[in-house]
Amino acid sequence: MARTSAQPKLFIPGPTEVAPEILAEMANPAIGHRAPECARLWSGAREGLARLMHTTGEVCILTAPASAMMEAAIRNCVQSRSLHLVCGAFSKRWYEIALACGKEATAIETEWGHGFSAEELRAALEAHGPVDAVTVVHNETSTGVLNPVQDYRAVLRDFPGTLLLVDTVSSMAGAPVLVDDWGIDVCLFGVQKCMALPAGIAIASLSSAALNRSAEVEHKGWFLDFLRLRKGNEKEQSPTTPSTAHLYALNKQLERIFEEGLEARWQRHADMAARSQEWAEGHGFSLFPAKGFRSPTVSCIERGTGPDFVPVLDALKEKGFLMSNGYGALKGKTFRIGHMGEHTLVSLNDLLANFDAALKNESSLR
Repeated sequence: MARTSAQPKLFIPGPTEVAPEILAEMANPAIGHRAPECARLWSGAREGLARLMHTTGEVCILTAPASAMMEAAIRNCVQSRSLHLVCGAFSKRWYEIALACGKEATAIETEWGHGFSAEELRAALEAHGPVDAVTVVHNETSTGVLNPVQDYRAVLRDFPGTLLLVDTVSSMAGAPVLVDDWGIDVCLFGVQKCMALPAGIAIASLSSAALNRSAEVEHKGWFLDFLRLRKGNEKEQSPTTPSTAHLYALNKQLERIFEEGLEARWQRHADMAARSQEWAEGHGFSLFPAKGFRSPTVSCIERGTGPDFVPVLDALKEKGFLMSNGYGALKGKTFRIGHMGEHTLVSLNDLLANFDAALKNESSLR
């Protein structure tokens, strides 16, 4: 069923649809953030997040966007020099954050639509190292590119002292992310994408190496200090006033995720990606990401020999479906389907059927 354009169904790459029971959790009465109930919520959320992330590291929660955690990773883990693998808008943002923090930052850029192999990471480190940390976006939302972060640990073993900082904003809970097995020192994400919560809090796991580095870095600020966040965790508290509404919702959503099963959830997202790609190619569209780098949560689709999609996106919005045009320089050249969070093959097929109807209608008007 289509919804009105006043409240469209979100098929953008985040924020995405939120289940009614999660919205209901957000309506819980306000509680004191030093109360035992808040400590219970804090502890439960951190325990569930550690399970989700496959980590024994320190799990921190911040009432802020994920960009704040990106800055925190720079402030706490980079003494002077950082290396940034840039393959889209959000990986470029991390580089810009490092520059804004006064670090000696080097960006290694690849053509949009491509990611970075382990061999390319090694070549970058050999050419530009030593560096304190490498940043990479696991799933680049702007281009639909998935980087093979699981392959980087073997490279970084040969570069002691270089920390691996990873943005999993649009992959966590939608694709495999094994923090400890992959050797990730800071793994960060927001909750408004595959986690399918309203935006407003950011999560990060911290390795012992990241915490040790933070202890060595001076002038890293107050709000984003990893050591201060860890100290708060000792009492199952936030150092600052948290969004308790999000804590209720986060605990409930973690329950729902584990009820579905992580592997089943990952497979659901992979199935939606395969369906989107099959549909796109069947219409003469092209897949923007190169083979081997395609995201299971965001399909970035190029016009290719297909029809003009721009008026169709407007028509779909009127029918109650919101999709994303291309990001930045890709606007009008690509569009993106965010098949993540609460979406299923059923809801995706509903979108695609409406897309087909809108395409047919646009063709008849010419």
